[in-house]
Amino acid sequence: MKHFKQSHPDWFATPYGQQRNLSQKAQTEGSDKADVKLLVITPGKSTSHHFHLLRKSWFYVIDGNLRVSSAFENWQLDLTTGDMLELNPGEDHCFLNVGASDAQVLEVGSPGHIPHDKISVQATGMTRAAPPGKFWHTDSRLCLKVSGVSSMEAACHCQTAGVDAIGFDLVDADWSHDLDRLDWVQRLPFSMSRFLVTHLTQPHLVSALLQRLGCDTLQWCGTASEETLRTLYSVVHNQRYRIIHTVVGSHTIIREEVNKIKPWVSLLDGLVWDPESSTETENLSEGGIILDTLELPWVISVDTMAEDLEKLFKNSVFFKGIDAVSNAWHTHQRGCGESFMDLEKVHRLLRLVKQRPVQG
Repeated sequence: MKHFKQSHPDWFATPYGQQRNLSQKAQTEGSDKADVKLLVITPGKSTSHHFHLLRKSWFYVIDGNLRVSSAFENWQLDLTTGDMLELNPGEDHCFLNVGASDAQVLEVGSPGHIPHDKISVQATGMTRAAPPGKFWHTDSRLCLKVSGVSSMEAACHCQTAGVDAIGFDLVDADWSHDLDRLDWVQRLPFSMSRFLVTHLTQPHLVSALLQRLGCDTLQWCGTASEETLRTLYSVVHNQRYRIIHTVVGSHTIIREEVNKIKPWVSLLDGLVWDPESSTETENLSEGGIILDTLELPWVISVDTMAEDLEKLFKNSVFFKGIDAVSNAWHTHQRGCGESFMDLEKVHRLLRLVKQRPVQG
C-alpha cells in the first residue's frame, strides 16, 4: 500500500500549461507498472502530437473543453467535463483546449514512463534504415530467413549458423506486448537482416518500430486497401527501408494478387509467398512462374522441410530462398508449452538453400 499526501507532488510548467505526477517515481525508468498524471491545459494551447509504442492511456476530463485529433487515422473528437478517452499503443493524439478556461485532465497510463516509448509524430520523419544485412548482400546463393524469432538465444543460434535474415513478428492484437519482450534486440550485431513482420498500416508507427528493432526490412502481411498500402510503402520506401509484401494462397489466388500489385510494384523490393495448404509440386511450380512475372526476388514460406521445392530451385528465375516458420525450425519440449530452436532443422534448411545457386 502506498499513501501520498496532497501536497507531495510538485507542479511543473509545460508548453501547454502545467503537469503534476501523482504517482511516485512516475518519471523513473521501469519503476511502476502504471503512472497517474494531472494535466492542466490553458486556453488555446495544445499538447505535443505523439504516440506511444507500448503505453496504453486513459484520459478523464475533470473540467474543461478539449479537442483531440489524430493525424494517422484522420479523426477528431470533442471532449467535455466527465468524458473519458482510451488510447491504445500506436494511436497518435494531440489535445487542444478549445474552451475559455483551463482544462484539467487526469491521465492513467500503463506501463509507466519508459525511455524512447513516446514518439513525436513530427520526429518520425527523421528515422532511417539500418544498413542492409546479409539477406540483401547474397546475390549468388539462395537465402534462408527464420521467422518468429522471440529470444536472444534463438537469434544468436541463427547468427552462428549463418542464417541470412530473422523476422520479428508483431502480427496480432497483442503486438505491443510482443514488442516489450524484444528489448534484447539492441544487443544484436547487424550482420543478419532483420525483418519487421506486421499487419500495422500507420506509416509513422511502422517507421518507429523499424527503427526501434534495428530492422532493414518491412515485411507487411494482412488486409488493407491499395490506397493504404501505397501510403505506407511510400513513407517506408522514402526512409530507405526495404519492403517485402506477403501474398497468401494457392497459385490461383496469387494470380489476382499479382495483378493488384503491378501498378505500384516499384515500391517493393521483394515478395513472400505463403501457399498455405497448397503444397503440391505442380501448384508450387505454377505459383513461382506467376510471381516471376513481377521480376522481383521472392521467398516461399514453409513450415516443414518442404522437399517439394525442387522444381522451384530449377525453374524460377527470381526465387531467392526460404522463409522458415513454425515447425520448419522449432520443436516443442515435452511436458511444457514452450517451443525451442531445433538446430538440426535449421542446419538442414541451410544445406537445402546454400548448395543451390540463384538462377537469375
